[in-house]
Amino acid sequence: MDPLIEAMEGVVEDLYGHVHRVSSVAVEVGREMGLDQADIDRLTIVGVLHDVGKIHVDPAILAKPGPLIGDELLDMRKHPEFGFAMTVDRFDRAVSEAILYHHERFDGAGYPLGLKGEEIPLLARIVLVADAFDAITSHRAYQPAMPADYAIAEITTNAGSQFDPTVVEAFLSVVERGALLPPGPSGIGLAAR
Repeated sequence: MDPLIEAMEGVVEDLYGHVHRVSSVAVEVGREMGLDQADIDRLTIVGVLHDVGKIHVDPAILAKPGPLIGDELLDMRKHPEFGFAMTVDRFDRAVSEAILYHHERFDGAGYPLGLKGEEIPLLARIVLVADAFDAITSHRAYQPAMPADYAIAEITTNAGSQFDPTVVEAFLSVVERGALLPPGPSGIGLAAR
């Protein structure tokens, strides 16, 4: 995994913070859902590598401070497919498929294939929630960091449309038991286990 992480350095904004926070949140949610150790291990890898395909996206698009439009948006939406191609021969297929589908929405309005509901692998549905939480609570070129309460409300509001309601329920249980730390300068973290 190290060469892929090295390739991502300098391409994915706040690489080490973002991917490790996504991985940690995803693992906590997976544990809350009772996933076996093999799936927890897969979630750890998917969380870290979910954005690896961004190394094939124009850096100007990745750093753009405003909304993406036209071809910019189309190019950005290719990163899950690039990530799948980069990982399919290196990892368990469930890992690569979770990378491919981590932007699919529960209502079918996601990408790259427009999968819906349980057509989307569970690991991808979990990473989507973890990724959204970290994206909202971390500073990005296109938006300031928002408070954790705001992110939790957004995720709760979008359960059943963007997010799998069962995954959201597990995420909220993780929040309720106090496993998430308050936001710091680089976003949100997890309490030590």
